[in-house]
Amino acid sequence: MKKHHLYLNNHTYYSLRYGTFNEEDLIELALENGVKKIVLTDINNTSACLNFIRLCAKHKLEGVVGIDFRNDHQQLYVGIARNNEGFQELNEFLSHHLENKKPFPEQAPAFNNAFIIYPFNKVV
Repeated sequence: MKKHHLYLNNHTYYSLRYGTFNEEDLIELALENGVKKIVLTDINNTSACLNFIRLCAKHKLEGVVGIDFRNDHQQLYVGIARNNEGFQELNEFLSHHLENKKPFPEQAPAFNNAFIIYPFNKVV
């Protein structure tokens, strides 16, 4: 049986106080460890996503993007885009809340093209 390694919920330095890598270093670490797919989910931010996807393609690594949604330091859920439409849905949700200075709801809306993952301690 062939093993496939996946890094999920990774942060770059765009996740202030939580991420230490730039996109290139994160990808290099994944490649060194035999990872085939990596998911970038910076906290309330998508600044690194375009460069991340370009670098993944360059290194023949499957890159997936999403967002780690948090109110202050409290993680609520992680949204992972299934496709470009899902990335747009997540970005619109993020932008609406950030621009209007509204906290994120405890439960994510139903996205058509994005997966939502809740922390284990949030599952009831």
